Formats: sequence, C-alpha cells, structure tokens
Amino acid sequence: MAVVALAYGVIAQRSLWYPINLLSAAAMPGMARATVAELRAFDATALALGVMIHGAVSVLVGLLYAVILPMLPGRHLFWGGLTAPLLWTGLVWALLGVVNPTLEAHVDWPWFIVSQVAFGLAAGFVVARAHPLPTMQTLPLAARAGVKARVRSERERDR
Repeated sequence: MAVVALAYGVIAQRSLWYPINLLSAAAMPGMARATVAELRAFDATALALGVMIHGAVSVLVGLLYAVILPMLPGRHLFWGGLTAPLLWTGLVWALLGVVNPTLEAHVDWPWFIVSQVAFGLAAGFVVARAHPLPTMQTLPLAARAGVKARVRSERERDR
C-alpha cells in the first residue's frame, strides 16, 4: 500500500513527500493548512509522523484482516483483495472529512482504491498461506468454561 501511495506521489504529484505530508496533516495543524507546493516539499516532522500514522493504521487494519478473513468462506484473495478494500474505502470516504479534512480535499480516489486493493491482496495472500491454529472454539462448552465434569456411574450414585 505504501509503495502504491509513493508511486502516486511521484507520478501524479511529482513528489515523494506529497502522500506522506497529506497523511501527517491529520495531526499537524501546519500541514493541514499547507499549500500544494508545501505538501510536495520535504518535512522531517511530517515524515516521522506520517510513518508512525501509516504504521499504526496498517498494523490495526492488518489485524482486522487476519482475524476476519479466516472466518469467511475460502477465497481469501477475493475477500481481502476486492470486497474488504471497497468496504474500507467506503468507510474512509464517509469519515475522512472529520478525521483529516486536508487529505479529503486532496485525495485521489482511484489511486486510494488501488492502494487499498494492493494492501488487501497482500493480506489475503498472507492469510491464504497461513496454517490454521487450533483454538478453543472447537472444544465443548464445558471444556471452554473450564468445568471439569465427572460422570458418575449408577453404582456410585446409589451409595
């Protein structure tokens, strides 16, 4: 996803720093008021903040994918690469004006969707290749609850 975003910056905006600065505008008032020329320029604080924001969001969304995709019926690349990115893009589109108005004003939606699909395909590929781990969900209720039940025979009950 980051590679696609950086490619967008270089191809569409002629600046590697543009997407990073846009992302950092969520937490930097100075970047939120920046002009396009300022968004294209290098800013060390914006770089550090953009990397932290991107890393945190990527980890959290990756965890969501890792938890949800195995529960869906097969075809992890389909769910991760198409369905989830489109749903996620819809959610971001609805909330972006509140979270990061600068990003909303400058976002290029086709590139954004492509970056989401790239992330989703990578997540779907990882989940599809992962080996399932046994979990407590397959155990009977008593075992999951930690109850150690003992079945007594009729002779023991009569005593």
